[in-house]
Amino acid sequence: MSTADDGAVPERTVWLTYPGPGVTEARARIAERSAQWRRAGALKQLALWLLLPLVALVPPHFPWILIVLVLGGMRAWSRWNEHATLLSLHGPCPKCGTEQEFTETGRMKFPHKVTCQHCRWDLRVELTPPRGA
Repeated sequence: MSTADDGAVPERTVWLTYPGPGVTEARARIAERSAQWRRAGALKQLALWLLLPLVALVPPHFPWILIVLVLGGMRAWSRWNEHATLLSLHGPCPKCGTEQEFTETGRMKFPHKVTCQHCRWDLRVELTPPRGA
């Protein structure tokens, strides 16, 4: 769920690390999400529950109702816990040095993991410089 102001999010410096001594600087666009944005997004996801009367008519009735309840609840919980969204990430891999545009964008986890497309190592995105960097 993006908003019109996502294009106005400035780039910032982040650090890519892996289980080893290498650390590289990268450029990322990270949108911080307000409580109001998260609340509205969660309520929109719960709107899926409005389909309950329709799916209750489809045999077998019970599984479809459970599926819609669980799916709507999980999507709302995910949106409610999205404190930051990674919009873009560009930088060199600390393991192999390949400059690339990372594709693992979306809800940002802490720590957020991305994968190098060249060497296939799992990298961590750090918002603060690691010790020794």
